[in-house]
Amino acid sequence: MDINLFIKAHAGFAYLTLLIYIIRGVMMLFSSSLTNARSVLLTASFATLVLFGLGVFTAFEKHLSFADGFVLSKIIGLLLFVAFGVIALKQGLSKPIAIILWLLGLAAFVYTYLIATHKLAPLF
Repeated sequence: MDINLFIKAHAGFAYLTLLIYIIRGVMMLFSSSLTNARSVLLTASFATLVLFGLGVFTAFEKHLSFADGFVLSKIIGLLLFVAFGVIALKQGLSKPIAIILWLLGLAAFVYTYLIATHKLAPLF
């Protein structure tokens, strides 16, 4: 099994997840009803789930511990990204709060990306 193929797939799903997040954020800014349409939510959830699964698989294949600072920082970053995104993109939230939370989710994604590309040292 070529681990580099899984790493590239993981990176591809990271970009896809980010693209979906940005598109949903723009739809939220314009108060589109499609922001929380079933198909959009399923697509976003699927991409994030595959991203997480590929990350876990890659960590196991590289014999990394979940206590490793690199892995732990990426997991925390992904969880923050998902949590901020879920809250920000829900209907009924005031626009300013939703935008702030959406930007915090984006910052969590960028943090995770910087850790993943070794441009930033893990906090743990």
